[in-house]
Amino acid sequence: MIVVGTGAGGSTALKVLCEAGLNVCALNSGPRTVPEDDYRGHRQVYDLKFRGFGDPLRFAGKPHQEPYSVEESEYSEGRDLFEHDIEYSNSPGTDWYWKRCKATGGKANFWGRSSARFGDIDFKAADLDGRGVNWPVDYAEISPWFSKAERYMGVASTIQNRPSNPDGEYLPPMPFRCFDYILQKACEKIGVPYLPDRCAQLTVEHNNHPACHYCGNCSRGCDVGSFFSPTWFTIPDAEATKRLTLLTNALVRAVLVDEDGHAKGVAYVDRNSKREVEVYASVVVLAASCVETAHIMLNSKSQHWPTGIANSSGQLGRNLCEHLYGCPGYGYLPQLVGQPPTPDNIADSTVSWMPRWQNLKNPHEEKFVRGYSVYMGGGCGEFPGHYRQLEGFGKQFKREIKRYYPATVGGLIQAPTLPSPTNYVDIDPEKKDIFGIPQLRFHFQWGENELLMWEHSKQVMIDLFKAAGGEMWGADDVPNRPGTSLHETGVCRFGDDPKNFVTNRWAQTHDVPNLYICDASIFPNCTDKTTTMPIVAFTMRTCDHMLENFRKGQHKRV
Repeated sequence: MIVVGTGAGGSTALKVLCEAGLNVCALNSGPRTVPEDDYRGHRQVYDLKFRGFGDPLRFAGKPHQEPYSVEESEYSEGRDLFEHDIEYSNSPGTDWYWKRCKATGGKANFWGRSSARFGDIDFKAADLDGRGVNWPVDYAEISPWFSKAERYMGVASTIQNRPSNPDGEYLPPMPFRCFDYILQKACEKIGVPYLPDRCAQLTVEHNNHPACHYCGNCSRGCDVGSFFSPTWFTIPDAEATKRLTLLTNALVRAVLVDEDGHAKGVAYVDRNSKREVEVYASVVVLAASCVETAHIMLNSKSQHWPTGIANSSGQLGRNLCEHLYGCPGYGYLPQLVGQPPTPDNIADSTVSWMPRWQNLKNPHEEKFVRGYSVYMGGGCGEFPGHYRQLEGFGKQFKREIKRYYPATVGGLIQAPTLPSPTNYVDIDPEKKDIFGIPQLRFHFQWGENELLMWEHSKQVMIDLFKAAGGEMWGADDVPNRPGTSLHETGVCRFGDDPKNFVTNRWAQTHDVPNLYICDASIFPNCTDKTTTMPIVAFTMRTCDHMLENFRKGQHKRV
């Protein structure tokens, strides 16, 4: 077996397949992640060589010189963990921000850890509002794999009895911060839920992993393995079987096919030698991350597949969806001004959320269909970003910074886009990267529906601050750039009809029965929830089906 990618989906496939007795060759596009060398979490920025700004020459000679916000910093620059060798293209009018981690474990080393279940309100949304397509599964079918993923990963939360996010199997929740209690009371006044998030972070020891000690720098990589990441969980589990061969710095160019058009292996470029290498297997699993999987498939052209492997439907690369991110409101709570600082930056995100509350009783209650969630943060963070809101100089300015330090709060909206024929990826007809591989090109604009959610969330934040007795300093004028969330979906969507979907309900491509996909590209659309835990759950389900196909003799062991 070949598995391309070692992120949330790929590494889960490695674990399940190796533990089932298969020999697996994993290909990863960058180096091996080594936490003791690559993470610098237990330090303040002034302890770092470049004071947290990073080496100013780190992009020298790199084709892609744009840094990636949040995940890439001097805390996690390590040994060239992030992708700056390979450029991508944006079509006119598109400003996609493609953040990529090429090291083993991928972006799942640095994710936000929010891990809510999808429900039938998501899977059957097209039946409710007439937009897009239904998923080929319902909640009853996928629920056992959600449970399996939660039990393995360790998800901290509470039972909440809400129709928009089914309850699961949880560790004790992360403790609320002082401002959480104030905002929770305010949300009660305006009829909005304010609850502990579903967070894949260990509040107690779990599966031989230590409980979180709340150092608060989680999105730059965990030094001790206290939240789910492939580096600490799935990759070591797969290696423990002695059935895993891991090839690093192996940049997959294309899937190779035999005389019948079936997958027979992959061709990759060795980053160090820039030579092309071919490896062969009876089954190929693509889990290179959503749009990179489509990139590989679109570049996998042959006599059988002139527009890319398994693309008889013409849907490969289409239906690109994303989460709209942005801050709909930020300010401070006067009742906390002047309070002594407390170490409440316990996880740097996902402690609390306002889960979707819109369009639950009627799909057309609002001007938009479906709905969004909001995550709240604030308090005594790593750096007092509120310095921009205060005037002054010298001692008085420092005194004001300290007074407001425990009091600041702000929101982050997570609003799903609807599938659109104008949002897609394709191959740039003119540009190639430094390895000679045709570049991926993005076509994407925010749609009316998610922009209506964006404006709605701004009014909600105004109401929330008023109910909390808070003072608003402002809100983002425009949403973050598309791609910021890392939650893209849709470009290899799954469904029962081979004429309209790339894969079947098991993420097995309709056209090529020995080619499977194990990342979010199969999801027909995004929801108001994040994608990582569902990627793990759906990958477990896909691998169980694949193993059954092995048992039936449909695939042969090599």
